[in-house]
Amino acid sequence: MRYLTIFLIVFLLGCKDSKTQTKPVRKDMTVAVYSSVRLEPLGMYQVKASVGGFLGSVKVEEGQLVITGDVLFVISDVASRMNLQNAELSYQLAYDAYRGEANILEEMRVDLNSALLKMRNDSLNLKRFKVLYGQKAVSEAEFENVRLAAEVSSNNLSSLRKRVQRKEKELRNQLAQLQNNVETSTSRSNDFSLKSIMNGKVYQTFKQRGDLVNLQEPLAIIGDAKQFVLKMLIDEVDISKVQIGQKVLVNLEAYKGKLFEARVTRIAPKMDERTQTFEIEAEFVNPPSHLYMGLTGEGNIIIQEKQSALVIPREFLQPGNKVETDKGLVKVETGLSNWTYVEIISGLKEGTIIYMPE
Repeated sequence: MRYLTIFLIVFLLGCKDSKTQTKPVRKDMTVAVYSSVRLEPLGMYQVKASVGGFLGSVKVEEGQLVITGDVLFVISDVASRMNLQNAELSYQLAYDAYRGEANILEEMRVDLNSALLKMRNDSLNLKRFKVLYGQKAVSEAEFENVRLAAEVSSNNLSSLRKRVQRKEKELRNQLAQLQNNVETSTSRSNDFSLKSIMNGKVYQTFKQRGDLVNLQEPLAIIGDAKQFVLKMLIDEVDISKVQIGQKVLVNLEAYKGKLFEARVTRIAPKMDERTQTFEIEAEFVNPPSHLYMGLTGEGNIIIQEKQSALVIPREFLQPGNKVETDKGLVKVETGLSNWTYVEIISGLKEGTIIYMPE
């Protein structure tokens, strides 16, 4: 029986010795949210055509610096130019008819003035005939003819006045409508000249002179010439941990072995439902000497940091926050954790041997 007990003790010790073991150690602990990164110029946008047609001319080339208002592309469209010319001609005709030297209203006002003079003359004549008729110097028939002539003159004057007012309103409205047509055609004509909306650099062009251009088709990419932003996509389960101003440690494929610091500058307010991610932007604290649009790499947004934390490898922690020691399973209180280590707040001391679960 004594030999059996010794055998069991030796066997158990042998089993312990065969297990992978380690000890809690002090390390600087960092918790981060990982994301792949890509580099984009600050303020980058796509130059898109607001009309269709053929590309009449290309005013810029890749790598060229531009300023706000510079013409980048001109789309050729004969029909649009003809519409503008026709609108301008129609407007000029309407203007001449309304305000020109020989406008229609002047002619009508001449007729109106003649009708006014005739009405006055017929009115005076009627007054004279009233006196004569009272004196029995003219017959009733003669008096009636003069009265009717005066009434007709008055009616003609009133009718001409209304016609002049209607014509003036008609010409005024027509002129305003044609002016709107000219402004609309001019606006459409301006759409054929695509201009830069910022000071920056042309990073890429997609079309050549003579190519067909469709509505809203991108023609070029323009962005800031010197400043770049880091674009990251963060999963919705991690977005609550990210805040503006947090430090980001960045590795770029173009700068192998070098670590760059950046800061979070923007968090998209809405999730992309297609990818279930939020877009995050960050800017370098001290950027590399040469940066290019499209560079890729990896970024870690630092959520928490702690110096000299007591940690164990994650794989040594068992369900229920327990670890195996020489004294059996011991429950521990954990703190920070990342993909590699778990912080031990209480339950273990430095130097205690622990074993990896089978």
